[in-house]
Parts: sequence; C-alpha cells; structure tokens
Amino acid sequence: MSVASRVAREAVSTSGPDDLVGSVHEVMRSVLRELQPTLEDVGITMGQFWALHLVSSLGRTSLTSVARHLSVAPPTVCVNIDLLVRDGLVARHRSEQDRRAVELTLTPAGRRAEARLWRAIGHVMEGATADLSREDVATATRVFREIRQRLDRPQIDPPAEDS
Repeated sequence: MSVASRVAREAVSTSGPDDLVGSVHEVMRSVLRELQPTLEDVGITMGQFWALHLVSSLGRTSLTSVARHLSVAPPTVCVNIDLLVRDGLVARHRSEQDRRAVELTLTPAGRRAEARLWRAIGHVMEGATADLSREDVATATRVFREIRQRLDRPQIDPPAEDS
C-alpha cells in the first residue's frame, strides 16, 4: 500500500464534506498560483482565463450565459470579454438565429492561448502527482468525476441552511 493510500485511509474517518471543500480549494489555489507565470506570458488575468474557457466550453454563447456560469454580474464579465476581444482572443458577432443577440466565440488565437494554459495546468498536475501510485490518481479521478456528475444533476430541494 502506498503512503498516500494509507494516509487517505486514515483520514477517511475524520474527513467530511467541509474537509473536501477545503482540500479542493487548496489544490485549486496551488494550481492557479503555479499557472500565474503562464497567464502573464499569455497576457491575461485569471478572470479572463475563466471567461475564455467558458466561451470555449459553451461554444457560441452570450455574455449573460458566461456571467451566469461564473456566478458574477454581466458587467463584471463584460470588462473581461472586452479585453479578450481587444486582444484578439474572443470574437463578438450577431447571432444568425436572432440578429438582436450578440454571440461570443474563441478566435484561433484564443484557442491557442487556452490550449497553452491547459497544457500548463497539465504539467502542474503531472508534477504534483508524479510520486503517487496510478491507483491513487485513478481513485481521485473517479471520485471527482462522480462528485461532478452528482452536482450536475438537478436538485429538487436545496440543502437546508444551518441556523
């Protein structure tokens, strides 16, 4: 049994959802800190990266949709999108279905920038998992995929608030 497996098994008895949230946050913060030099090389901020990624993931999309997925106000996203358009990474164009609507898409330069940033994230994760067993990495991947699938399911009742 690997050291990571033993530590994970020992932690199971004391870990709960709050610990998982904290761990995910810490991992993401560390990955994003390591990504910072690449962001600077590309010439965008973290907020612009997430907007760029959502435009890519959603395909032809609207500013409102990007804002909704980021859980921020449209004017906040508008600033980032304006900068991405200015830098030639995102294009705005009229919808073919509704000429009143403006759609966003990545430009070829935007696709290259996003690919470069995801490669950098991949390198960070390769380094972070290099001495973990394949089994541990596979288990983490399986668990996170299952959690994502559960989160993507529509919830009938929101969780109760603690008083």
